[in-house]
Amino acid sequence: MLKKAFTTAILLCVSLSMTLSMSANATLINGINGSFDVFGIGNTTLNASGEVVEIDFSLNNFGLRPFIITGDYLNYFDINTIFTVKTPLLLNDIVGNVLWTVEGFNFTGSSIRGNATVGGSTGVYIIGNVSHPDFLTTETEWFFSTQGLVNNAKTVKSFSSTITSPAPSQVPEPGTLALLGLGLISFGFSRNKKAA
Repeated sequence: MLKKAFTTAILLCVSLSMTLSMSANATLINGINGSFDVFGIGNTTLNASGEVVEIDFSLNNFGLRPFIITGDYLNYFDINTIFTVKTPLLLNDIVGNVLWTVEGFNFTGSSIRGNATVGGSTGVYIIGNVSHPDFLTTETEWFFSTQGLVNNAKTVKSFSSTITSPAPSQVPEPGTLALLGLGLISFGFSRNKKAA
């Protein structure tokens, strides 16, 4: 009798263990891990302290397209992918709002970690959460930088955006931001030479 009860208990444990394992595998979804860049032009408005207060993305007539795609984003993007961003983007109104969407990924703003102008380059780090049906919602950093290039004597500037998931825990110092800005300017000039 004891042997029969012991065998039944073992079978129940194995059965329960298999059921839990199967249900856990069925709902196993990972966070988003990857990055991509977006380049374009924007009308950037700064305050007296050199902080970005507004960005107008509407000047990109043919749409913004992701480049240098890595990680989980890679399998979702192709040559027809369009990065759709809220415009104008008001920096004092990002919390809880969807700021961009691309191929089922939605970025909802939560905070700003850095917003400064160093020399001719302006950079702002927007933190938020990216959601997608295939992944766990992941804290993500959206770094937006202008390269100090002026178009027709207006405040229209070329910009680059880097989206990184999950968000890095630290923001670079202003000196690092300046070096990054110089690198992006060089990158922009090299791209223009190749296109010519």
